[in-house]
Amino acid sequence: MQRQHQQPLEFPPHINYVCVEGVIGVGKTSLCEMLGQLFVARLILEEVDGNPFLQNFYSDRRSYAFQAQLWFLLSRHRQLSDAVAQPDMFHRVTISDYMFAKNGIFAEMNLRGEELALYSQVEGMLGAGLAQPDLVVYLQASTETLLRRIEKRARPFERQMDASYVDELNKAYNNFFFNYGASPLLVINTNEIDFVGECKDFAEIAEQIVNAKPGRNVYNPMGLKEKMLLGDR
Repeated sequence: MQRQHQQPLEFPPHINYVCVEGVIGVGKTSLCEMLGQLFVARLILEEVDGNPFLQNFYSDRRSYAFQAQLWFLLSRHRQLSDAVAQPDMFHRVTISDYMFAKNGIFAEMNLRGEELALYSQVEGMLGAGLAQPDLVVYLQASTETLLRRIEKRARPFERQMDASYVDELNKAYNNFFFNYGASPLLVINTNEIDFVGECKDFAEIAEQIVNAKPGRNVYNPMGLKEKMLLGDR
């Protein structure tokens, strides 16, 4: 029997702005780059390496938290404002590896008292004019998985990051997205998959993203061992 020709994946017309989120090391930038290539989308990638306070922040969080967070706040606002001000006629869909609302997660974790109050005030003013994403993809993973991935990619400034901070951050992200309802949300458990190294894993994720429904969606893909047990090779 002749196999039917499979239609290429496309985002539905109402999806023009997608944010991929997740804790450090989960693979959100890699996924954005792969999705950008697949869908010929415009990419907005966070300027992590340009933050001059980041390395000092990981060695002394209390002393450098405000500077590091304020730098990220202004950088993210500039990037997203530029994207809105300069529509791209060559790309219908824009994919970003962060959402502006994530600023609050880090602020609540790292800032206290007057610093937190001032930061929150500035964040509220800057975020008021930014567009909300049409879809948010939250890549979820256990702390153990995140630590393995962070170690594997071996970024110099992340070598000073302790496991307790990653675990605290992971819990804060999970809590944030458990209560998130500003945009349609797709939660993907990435513990047992390798969407960078395995084409089939990436294809499954891409299909879940374009077919995400309004409200909350959850995708728990099977790992390689489970697929082999079922004969799916």
